[in-house]
Amino acid sequence: MAGLTLILGIGCLLYFVALILTAGIRVSFGGIWLILGAGFLAMSKILKTPRLLEAVRSLPKWIKGGAGLLAAVGLLLFFGAQGCILSGMTGRMPPGLDAVVVLGAQVRGTQVSRALAQRLRAAARYLQENPEAYVIVSGGQGEGEDISEAEAMSRYLQDLGIEPGRIVLEDRSVNTAQNLRYSFGLLRDPDDAVGVVTNSFHVFRAVHIAKAQGREVLGLAAVTDWWMLPHYMMREAFALGKDFLVGNAVW
Repeated sequence: MAGLTLILGIGCLLYFVALILTAGIRVSFGGIWLILGAGFLAMSKILKTPRLLEAVRSLPKWIKGGAGLLAAVGLLLFFGAQGCILSGMTGRMPPGLDAVVVLGAQVRGTQVSRALAQRLRAAARYLQENPEAYVIVSGGQGEGEDISEAEAMSRYLQDLGIEPGRIVLEDRSVNTAQNLRYSFGLLRDPDDAVGVVTNSFHVFRAVHIAKAQGREVLGLAAVTDWWMLPHYMMREAFALGKDFLVGNAVW
């Protein structure tokens, strides 16, 4: 067991370094891998040190039982969230929708990030196959962004051949719930059939946030880079729990 926790600890720390090298020092929620790595290494140290292991074993039963129960509940909730996330990762939209909402993601200066580009390329393919549909690009301007995410997204779609007249900009939102709420307010017709485009790990949460706002939408899962998927799914599990807890999302 000590060997396994040692391997897990080193693996988490190496993944943290890889994240920093590929996504930058400010990668959202990246510190969780540093915390996990340190935790696994500490566990390995305890398991390999008889004095520390004995100290843990000598703790009162109620402390050990409570810690075990919390750990079991935490793991159950975490893996339940992962199952929900996985269920949305094959999302597809049928032809003939009236509107497509593309959810914003990080922009560096004026350039869309890789994850956002993946969303936009998926949206562009749908728009090219459904020339009657229009698109709402959703995202405000955040730290490190020289223009709003919506503006950067609009430029990217136009470079892909989407006519400006088919693009509606929503440039106030700062999170997924606002992305959807403000975008629904910009629909050309309140009864328009709407699809939501985002990366695969994000589809389940987006669809259920829309449901909390009274809209039934279909999600289109854009591809996600395999090496980033563990990080995104880890982060998404916590975001999903928070949104259900505060009522941003409903079943």
